[in-house]
Amino acid sequence: MTEPLDPLILQFASDKPDEMASLLANSEQRELLQMLESLPVGTAATLTARLPSWQLTSLLSDIDAPFLASLLKAAKTDEAVALVSHLNESRYTSVIDSVPASERQPLYELLEFPAYSVAALTSTEFIRVLESTSCEAFCEQLSNTEDTRPRPVLVVDQQGKYRGMVSLLAVYSRKNCAQLLGQISVPVEPLNGNMAANQAITAKHWMKYAELPVVDNRYRLLGVINRVTLERTKSDFAPMEFSLERMLSELATAYLNLCARILESVFGRPK
Repeated sequence: MTEPLDPLILQFASDKPDEMASLLANSEQRELLQMLESLPVGTAATLTARLPSWQLTSLLSDIDAPFLASLLKAAKTDEAVALVSHLNESRYTSVIDSVPASERQPLYELLEFPAYSVAALTSTEFIRVLESTSCEAFCEQLSNTEDTRPRPVLVVDQQGKYRGMVSLLAVYSRKNCAQLLGQISVPVEPLNGNMAANQAITAKHWMKYAELPVVDNRYRLLGVINRVTLERTKSDFAPMEFSLERMLSELATAYLNLCARILESVFGRPK
């Protein structure tokens, strides 16, 4: 059984969850989980949602389904969305099955959210690098890697919050050798993971970039998305946008085609 926390720590976690999350950023996952389980579930949900992106993703992959379900139910709306955005879809069923049938509807609605959002379409095909990394050190890392696929380079801070994109040409430039990546990154405006996929296609930065970063409500990096994916999704949604005018038009076209085939069968194809 988890031992109760010191009242001062409990108060600090409740009053200043951002600072508490920063202090826990480098904790062992087992110790972190014990800490969360000893907190009131509402406070634990708030604190969990503020953990660095990499740490949150790892934690949610291992946390027990019943406890995870309790966090999702106790979290505020933006916190719950942040948690789901970092949760692998393979865990959805176990989380829902861990609660009584009468309590599942809110979880169904929450877990359904990503299917219609940018967060659901993000890819992890990018290179994440800390803003405090020097160009020289990053060049050496790239030289030693065996993965040569072309991928965007996204710069983050210690909390996993997005800071900008960086060009490999800028990284390898001699004049930037002593610079930090945070100093040469370009703060390209990211897409919010909560945004509807068919709305994201209108972002102005598509004129210049083939891929854009995606962040959650706390600016933590979720991944990248490309325009082709959004265009394909937009096409998938097209049948749902079927107006009466379009329906009548297609019926009229079908009727005329049928008449043409009947006349052709009676009089023959014109030569």
